[in-house]
Amino acid sequence: MLVLAAASDLRRYLIPNWMPAVLALGAMVLAFPQSGEEWASRGLSFAVVAAVTVGLWLARTLGGGDVKLLSAAALWMPFSTLPTFALAVSVAGGVQALIVLVLRRVRPAPPAEGLAKRPLPYAVAIAAGGFVWAWERWQG
Repeated sequence: MLVLAAASDLRRYLIPNWMPAVLALGAMVLAFPQSGEEWASRGLSFAVVAAVTVGLWLARTLGGGDVKLLSAAALWMPFSTLPTFALAVSVAGGVQALIVLVLRRVRPAPPAEGLAKRPLPYAVAIAAGGFVWAWERWQG
């Protein structure tokens, strides 16, 4: 689902609401926590990510689709693994921003296109962070 969201964000700068919904539902069904403690841990991950990202959305630094996608992804993660995801998303977002800045410098767009004003399709970084998180979980 993260790959589909990244592709949609790249193509249309839009993450349809059904994508985070399916991701959240998948966390409930496919990664079903076995204990109340694990439910609480994943709920805490969701609450922390939702609170931080809603704040970023209110500051107009993050899109609403990104908020929903990040929050839905957090439902997959016990709280102890959340820092891995957050760090991976942050690093991937920084690398993505650097690449976009270099491309904009190498291939400046005509002012009419407004390329410099386009948002960064952050679902790409979110998907990368999700893959890093999953890879670490499978390795450990």
